[in-house]
Order: sequence, then structure tokens, then C-alpha cells
Amino acid sequence: MRLSSITKFCVALSCVGVISTASAGYRYNYNYSQCGGSSTQTSTAECNSPLGENVYNLVDHGIFESTSANSSNVAIGGVNVAVSGWADTYGYNDDIVVGADTYKISDKYGYGVTNEDWESTYNSPDHAIDNVNTRNGNWQDFDFVLFSFSDDVTLQGANFSWAYSQYDTQVSVAALDNISSLTSGSSTWSDIVGTAITSSYNVEKCDSTDEHLKYKSEFALNTSSKYWLVGAYNKVFGDIGGYSSNDAFKLTSIGFSVSDKTPPPDSTAVSEPGTLGLLFASGLIVMWRRKKTLI
Repeated sequence: MRLSSITKFCVALSCVGVISTASAGYRYNYNYSQCGGSSTQTSTAECNSPLGENVYNLVDHGIFESTSANSSNVAIGGVNVAVSGWADTYGYNDDIVVGADTYKISDKYGYGVTNEDWESTYNSPDHAIDNVNTRNGNWQDFDFVLFSFSDDVTLQGANFSWAYSQYDTQVSVAALDNISSLTSGSSTWSDIVGTAITSSYNVEKCDSTDEHLKYKSEFALNTSSKYWLVGAYNKVFGDIGGYSSNDAFKLTSIGFSVSDKTPPPDSTAVSEPGTLGLLFASGLIVMWRRKKTLI
């Protein structure tokens, strides 16, 4: 397993889900500005509205590659963010999750992931975040990106510049309590999300001229965490139908909200004005009784 905390200044990450409970590597920033997408058209959606209270655009803000956000110099809405890549490319059955390479495809297309199973940064959809097997005799792998935050956040959606299939592309998401299983080098995806809040969602094509907003997916996981996985459709995270072998996309931005840290009021505490009022009233009663006794 490879773990890197190297800072890389690169590019931005940008609909129905079934909720279930169930070493990042360094890569040079190759430019794939010649890459393109499918010409097939589908129904379009409005994508100009914000994904959430805070939008992390990897193109504009850059990335800090690590599993820990504490030392990250990328801060969105007062929260530090770090990014790392992961895929199941280890073990006898090739189902053990280890670190994968995240890299900038281009300012236009954003980020992808390549793993250790002969994936090439020069081939599409290998250099995207995908579950597509393009090599005969190779095992199928699921690419994911881990977003690590310095505070608990709720992930609300993602934008993509490109999708392998405009008709049938899904994304899987998980909120992890911790990353010990993910970074162990001995866990499958089932092990990693066994007690996590997970779901899968459809990816919609957008009616937008912004290259970073060509596709979107809105998430509905009403939970908060410091660790969020976003990757190619894996039915272990939530089965919403469709194929789980033709999903690939290039990530440009994510949207999130920060959890409210304001502590709830103490229901047992007596307010100071109320206490003073009681004392004042008691004093008046004592004075009235003394006056009555004197009379």
C-alpha cells in the first residue's frame, strides 16, 4: 500500500438512491485536453445551481493528496480538505482495496483514477474513475476517491465533465466513521462499508455550457462524516439497478454543508432573569408580611 501526503495543485470534482447500512499514490499531472465525450444525447437537467452550501472545485482550488486533512492547505468554507485514490487491485481474488493514483487529466476534464491492474493514463476510460474492464483476462476493479475533511460535513452532490455512458451511469457514495479498514491493505469493499451509511445515485446530463458542469449527481445521505468515498457504481454500496460494469466519469467538483457545532441549550438550567424575578417576588412577600404584623 502506498500513502502519499504530497501536495499537488491540480483541478475541480463536480439521481435516485437506495440507502443501506452495510495508499494514495503520486502521479504526475498529464494533460489530456484532447480527450472528448460521447455524442449521444439524453434528457438534460439544470446544473447551474450550487451543489451545496460549499462547493469544492478541484480545478480552481487545487488538491492536497493525503488521507488526513489536518495539514492540507486547501480550505473550503473554513474546512480543510484532502484527496486520495483507492481501488480493489490486491490479493488472490484481486478484491483487496489498496491505494490508487489520482491525477489531473486537464483543466477542462478534471480528475481521474488509475489503479495497478494495467490501467493506462493514456486510455479511455482507464484514466477516468471507473469500473470498466478493458483488458481481456483482467479482474474488474472499482475506482474511488476518498475526501477527508477536518470537520464533519454532509456531502450533497458532485459534478462531472464527462461520462462513459450518458444513458446508464451511476455513482456510489459512502460516509465512513473512520478509515482504518480502508487503509488496512487487507479489506474488501464489503468490509470497508459494512457499518457505513452508503448509497448509489444516477448521473444526469446537464444543459450547461460550463465544461465542469456537463453532468451532475445529487446525494441524499442525511448524515455527516469526516470521510467520504465517491466512486464508480458498486452494488455493495447500494443496488439501484442497471449495469455495474459500464460506469466511468471525470470528476470536477463536490458540494457539501458543514455540520452545526452549536451545542443544544441546557433544558434544566434556570435563566438568570427568572431567578432574579423569583427572588424579587419573595422579597415583596416578606415585606408585606412584616408590614401586616406591625399594623
